[in-house]
Amino acid sequence: MNGDKLRDAYMETVLERITSVRYPSMELLDRVEYLAHKREYAEQFVAYLIDSVERVRYPSHQIMDRIERILYGVSTPRSPQ
Repeated sequence: MNGDKLRDAYMETVLERITSVRYPSMELLDRVEYLAHKREYAEQFVAYLIDSVERVRYPSHQIMDRIERILYGVSTPRSPQ
């Protein structure tokens, strides 16, 4: 496998792990946020995050901050950046 295929395989594996559990670890979420090297992975990740916000009455501010960083390139006051 070449480098691109290995990166794709890794990203797909981590995304699968995130989307297959109810509460993925923040470490896995961080990895995908910072390492998504293709638009399709970023879009898949954001769609998952938005879905997780829609499913609960009181969504996590950390998840909402993560969505805003990815979509708008902003860091909200609550964000650890």
